[in-house]
Amino acid sequence: MRVGEGKTRPALLAAHKLIQESGHTVMLIVARRAAFYDWKQEVATLQLNYTIRELEDCPLNGIYTEPTIILVSDGKIFHDLTQDMIRNMFLNKQIGCVIADELWLYKNPSAQKHKALRRWTELIPAIGLSGSIMTARDIVDIYGQMAAIGRGRTLARTLTNFRQEYQIGVKDPIGNFPTWSPKPGAYQKIMDKIAPFTHIYMPDVSRVKTKVVLTKVPLLKEQQDFITELKETAAIEGMFELKQMGNIITKAQQISDGWIQKADGSTHWIESGKVNKVDMLLDDLMQTEYKAVVWCAFKEDIQRLMETALKHSKHVATLQSKSSFDVDQWNDPDCRICLATEASGSSINHFAQVPYAIYFSQDAKWHSLQQSSGRHTRRSSQHDTAYNIFLHSEKSLDAQVYYVVKQSQHSERSFIQRMGVKQWVEEK
Repeated sequence: MRVGEGKTRPALLAAHKLIQESGHTVMLIVARRAAFYDWKQEVATLQLNYTIRELEDCPLNGIYTEPTIILVSDGKIFHDLTQDMIRNMFLNKQIGCVIADELWLYKNPSAQKHKALRRWTELIPAIGLSGSIMTARDIVDIYGQMAAIGRGRTLARTLTNFRQEYQIGVKDPIGNFPTWSPKPGAYQKIMDKIAPFTHIYMPDVSRVKTKVVLTKVPLLKEQQDFITELKETAAIEGMFELKQMGNIITKAQQISDGWIQKADGSTHWIESGKVNKVDMLLDDLMQTEYKAVVWCAFKEDIQRLMETALKHSKHVATLQSKSSFDVDQWNDPDCRICLATEASGSSINHFAQVPYAIYFSQDAKWHSLQQSSGRHTRRSSQHDTAYNIFLHSEKSLDAQVYYVVKQSQHSERSFIQRMGVKQWVEEK
């Protein structure tokens, strides 16, 4: 299903049915730590009679005789202690179903996360939730997600076999295979094979209208000076290796967002046209009845914006990846603003009725943009939505980040090659 089309509840009901039919007591849900709250809310909404435990909080031992949901974060599943506890529950025939949320996190068959999840899903009935499998640009992503829930052999026994059957390798001048492209008809062939065990729902993108406003924000003098220094340093030192160019992009984004990271690791605030523009928009927002979410690429962006938003402090909540969400603050009718990192876009229920979003900054990941925008245009949304995306000039790096990410460029290598960071540096 697309983002926002309601995957969680059908998955819970299907898993509940598997638990009842098998006679087992434990439902294992693997999800992002930031999404635990949302899963608990859905269990409560469906009035499922389960005790909910979080593996993060305490070791889980013993026999569970009553219906139990165990929440495990994607960052914990490959730890030895976690694997041992799950193995013991499996040997004691307690686990009746595994739900893997955000299946794209496990699309790399060689990653630790993928291997850890696969140890369970090839033995236990599994449900995987994905908002991106139908829109994957690389068909290997589909294989990886299928394999992560124990269905990879439906397509091929190994990744090598998969490439041989569905892809064509394009050699570079020295004989390597840097890129692969699908064979004619490969996508449809894959879809036909996975159709018997895949529920695919692709409705209209939204039942509400979405307006995207690209707002050009000028660089202030202090920002221009730091950008010039960054370009001169990069040009003089020849910083044109892949990783170094990635660092250039990150530093340019930070300067654009109103802060720089010093050599000692401390953060220094600088003047920013973006920050000033947010300040004006938030002032205007406080004169309305609406709420807004300000999406940020870095946690430091949130700290920087808090300097401006302090005058509205009782009206501001924050949501940061791998940290707590000010849920009570956000649910307060007087709270109007949520400052959130894009990586925390998996939060399900909190933004469906929020009609206004500001993209203060974006990271270089397509799924961050997809996930965060999808939270405002869910099936239950009652408002038209508006997204205000801040960019500098058309040639600025932040503008290139947005345009390239919007076209679903996943890998850092293709991202940098497409953007032409070297050319940006040389145009001092």
